[in-house]
Amino acid sequence: MSQFIDLHIQSGDVVLDAGLTPTYLTDREVIAQDIVHAILDTGLAHLLVSDRGTGITADTQIKIKLLVEDDVRIMPGTVRVEQPSQGQWWVYADTIDFGPISSQIASIASGVS
Repeated sequence: MSQFIDLHIQSGDVVLDAGLTPTYLTDREVIAQDIVHAILDTGLAHLLVSDRGTGITADTQIKIKLLVEDDVRIMPGTVRVEQPSQGQWWVYADTIDFGPISSQIASIASGVS
């Protein structure tokens, strides 16, 4: 049986299945979703995108790491915030009970028309 269960939220909306029934996440996926929502709620994801190439970006990454490490389900010292490609930011961490998680926290369009 799952320890954590929550509605699956994507782009601010509840995700529905083919029968228009809400879908649910469990355990590791719940923790990853909660972390992304916490980062979005604090406005830190917006700072990563808006302050590209400045010293503020490093400070914002530290703030995100501290925020994620405050979650009691996350193993301290395992949080990483990375930009694998231009305009995309990801957070990685290890949960105490469910293994590693990774979630995209920010993505901006490349502006190609």
